[in-house]
Amino acid sequence: MATDKNGNHIKGTKKQLPDGWVTGAFHFAVFPTDEQKPRLERAFGCERKVYNEYVAGLYAHLESIGFSGGFLAYNVPNYTTITSRFDFLDRSNDSFVYNDAKIRFQAAIKKYNETYAKRPLQYKKSVRKKMKTGDMPSLQDVKGLPKFHSRKQGKFSYTTNQTNGNIRIGEKGGATFLRIPKFPEGLRLNLHRALPSDGIIKKATIKREGTRYIVSISVDYPFEKAPLKTHVAAAAVTALDYSQSDLYIDSEGRKAEYPCFHKLIEKRQRRLNKSLARKKTHAPLDENGQPVYSKNYQRTVTNYQKTMAKAANQRKDFLHKKSDQITNDYDAIVVEDLDLTNLAQCLKLGKKLHDNGFGMFRTMLKYKAERKGKHYIVADRFFPSSKLCSACGTKKENLRLSERTYTCAHCQAMIDRDHNAALNLKNYGIRTLSDLGFLADPVSS
Repeated sequence: MATDKNGNHIKGTKKQLPDGWVTGAFHFAVFPTDEQKPRLERAFGCERKVYNEYVAGLYAHLESIGFSGGFLAYNVPNYTTITSRFDFLDRSNDSFVYNDAKIRFQAAIKKYNETYAKRPLQYKKSVRKKMKTGDMPSLQDVKGLPKFHSRKQGKFSYTTNQTNGNIRIGEKGGATFLRIPKFPEGLRLNLHRALPSDGIIKKATIKREGTRYIVSISVDYPFEKAPLKTHVAAAAVTALDYSQSDLYIDSEGRKAEYPCFHKLIEKRQRRLNKSLARKKTHAPLDENGQPVYSKNYQRTVTNYQKTMAKAANQRKDFLHKKSDQITNDYDAIVVEDLDLTNLAQCLKLGKKLHDNGFGMFRTMLKYKAERKGKHYIVADRFFPSSKLCSACGTKKENLRLSERTYTCAHCQAMIDRDHNAALNLKNYGIRTLSDLGFLADPVSS
């Protein structure tokens, strides 16, 4: 629902923020009691169960119609049709737990229709290799379709929405508590920074990272963005060229020196995966033939989750600090429009791409630049930044990926390949600013 400038809800309208308002997420650590932890875990499991039932229903529908690609036209049923079939999906959970599963499932279908529906049916690379030996793929092997959420590596979270003040923060006995549906006593909260005084809490997402519990509170609040800079000096323009090992190289030739956080824990992750596989192999079976996992197995799973969460948090912290520094130091930032989805499918490039999080980095640069009144420029996807000589502008048609030093046959210039691309991106940004009338310096012919 939309809100007016006073923060009052306007019923019957889609969410549209008033002028001067933004939506922000504020993350805090929560410390549930030993009695509250099983209730949160139950909510995570119920959300996962409902989501997986939606996915199973979709696969059954696609098999019945003989799905062979194209847009997904699936009438998503209400979550009550699923909760009525299972006794443990009762009213002891917040109803938004089940509604959150439906929203996530609808978002997965929308993503498939926007990204994969117009393409021929694609399968995972590992499945395509098996198909050469005669194995027949299933719908679960189709790239982009909603997938079942794993209990081991799934999302341990759920979202509850604001309704009549059911999400609020209060104090009791000198401590701060977050009150959400089904937790009227409140979850103890580490409020390390105050929420905007004029803000309106819209929803809260509770998640577990290893043994830590985090809440992300979505708040609509008035935010005065800095006015867009109308006179940008050429020296205040920087360009960032993507680098596999260093995240980026800027137009000054400086590297981000990204530590590759996943690579640091890769050996530990492999060891934990082997340990889990051994414990799963030797686990006894119940009367239904399902493995009965030991407490040692559960502790190893928690240790695995903590290891992966730490690497993710380190990556996010590094990207936030770098994006803050860049948007503070420069008035215009130029990046290239890479197709990261296709790039991630390459066996030699995809692993480092997932490690450095360049897509997340571009998102941070964009919204921080907009709030600070800086220019965020995306070069055209077909702009040949790597093939052009930054000194004379000559285009080198046959440039192999293995050539890390750019050598111009026309002017004999020799320069690092990524630095050369960053200089070309900077020139692209300067021309763009000049065409829009924002460049303070004249462009030399």
